[in-house]
Amino acid sequence: MIQRLSSVKLAFYNLIILILLMGIGVFLSQTFKNEFTLMNNTGIFDWLAFTCKLTPGLVIWFLLLCAGAASLFVNALCCTLARQLVLAKKSGVLKNWLFFILHCLFIIVLACHGLILVVGEKQSHVILGPEQTQDFGQYTIQISDIVFTNDINILKASKKKRRLMMTRKNIQIDKNYVNVTLLKDSSPLVSKKVMMLSPLRYKSLQVTLIEFVDMEGDNGLGVNLTLTKNVLNGFFFSVYGVMILALAGFTAVTWKKSGFEKEKKI
Repeated sequence: MIQRLSSVKLAFYNLIILILLMGIGVFLSQTFKNEFTLMNNTGIFDWLAFTCKLTPGLVIWFLLLCAGAASLFVNALCCTLARQLVLAKKSGVLKNWLFFILHCLFIIVLACHGLILVVGEKQSHVILGPEQTQDFGQYTIQISDIVFTNDINILKASKKKRRLMMTRKNIQIDKNYVNVTLLKDSSPLVSKKVMMLSPLRYKSLQVTLIEFVDMEGDNGLGVNLTLTKNVLNGFFFSVYGVMILALAGFTAVTWKKSGFEKEKKI
C-alpha cells in the first residue's frame, strides 16, 4: 500500500490534476470575482459557509483542489519515508541525504500551506487615508503621513492602464511610503515607514502595503493595506529559506560530480 502511495506515477497524476484545477480556477476567478475577493478577505471556514449556499459549484472546485493537494502531501510523505530515507541509509552518499532533506522540507512547506488556510486572521483591501485607523483583533492600525513622490495621475488611471504604468521607471518604491503605527489599548507599540516589499512586522502580525490609491472627494491620497496575523509565518518563511539553501547544496553536489565524471571520461 505504501509503495503505491509513494509511486512516481501517482505524483505525476496528482500534479496534472492540480494544474488542471488551478487552470479552471483562473477562469472561475473571472466569473466569480466577488467570491474570490471574499476568500482573500475572510477566514476559510466563514467563506465556505457563505459560498456553499450561493455558489456550491465553486465550493466543490475548492474542495477538489484541497483534496489534490492532500493527495500530493501523502504521496510526498510516503515517498520520503519508504524510498528516499531507505536509499540515503543504504548508500550513505551526501547527494541522497540532501535529496531526502529536500523531500522533508517540501512536506513541511505543504503542511504549512494547509495550516495557514485554517490558522490565523487576514483582512485584505483595507483602504485608509491620513489619520484614519483600522481595528484588527486586539490591535489598532493608525495611518499618519502618506508620501507618494511620483506622478499622481498614475493612481487616477483605470486599473488596466495603472498596471501598465507601474514600472520601475515610473514608480520608485524606496521613495514612496506610509507611516504606520500599531497600537494596543490606545498605547503605541511600534511605528514604521511602510513601503512596498517592506511591511511592518510585530510578533505574528504583519501590515503590508499593496498600493497607493486616489481616494475620491476631498480625502486625497490613501493606501490599500493587507493585515495578517499568523503564528506560522516566521516558521513558514524560515523553512522556505532552508529549502532554498538545501536545493543550492544539492545542485552544487550533483553538478560537481557530473562535471568530474565527464572530465574523467575525456
